[in-house]
Formats: sequence, C-alpha cells, structure tokens
Amino acid sequence: MAVRKAGRWRVMAAIAGMVVLSVVPIIWIAAQPRDGADVAAVFAPWATRESAFAQVLAAGGIVVRQGTLDTILVVHGGNPGLIGRLYAAGAWAVIDPVAFGGCLVKGPSAAN
Repeated sequence: MAVRKAGRWRVMAAIAGMVVLSVVPIIWIAAQPRDGADVAAVFAPWATRESAFAQVLAAGGIVVRQGTLDTILVVHGGNPGLIGRLYAAGAWAVIDPVAFGGCLVKGPSAAN
C-alpha cells in the first residue's frame, strides 16, 4: 500500500512539473515587449522612484505612468533601441505592461 502512495506522489509531481514547464514559456513569450509599443521597465526593488525615473531619462525614455511599485515605470516605446538602452541603464526587465492583465500598472484613481 505504501508503494502505491509513493507512486501516486511521483506521478503528481511529474504532472505538476509538466504543467509548470508548459506554462512558463507561454508567459515568457506573452511578456516580450513589442516594437513601438509602451513598455514596463522594472528596476531593482530597493531603488527609489527618483533613481528609476533618472535611469529611464538616461536611456532617452519618456515615463508615461508609474506601475504598482515605485520601481516599475511604463515608458513610451516609440523610440528605436529603447529596450536595449533601458537594460543598459539598469532595468532588470523590460516587458509588455499588459502581459499580466495590466497588474504592473496603476489604474486611474477613484478620486478623479
């Protein structure tokens, strides 16, 4: 009986592993920024909002709005080579801001 339970756990672990290995590439592809579209630049979590803004400006970007954290900024993407310059300026990731259902971006304030 114990052997059967151990076998079930192995099968469950294998299934869970296959699910993860199937979903991660799809998420990765969906998160890739598109040329000419706005991008979300993600900077180090310990960085300040001011330093993140300065890094975007150093890369020649224009901040459109702030993300859910101070170190996530949505940047106007119409500038050729912007993605590479954001990485060179210190961005940890540059992704499509709507890839995760817009959860990287603050919505409009209810007070407006």
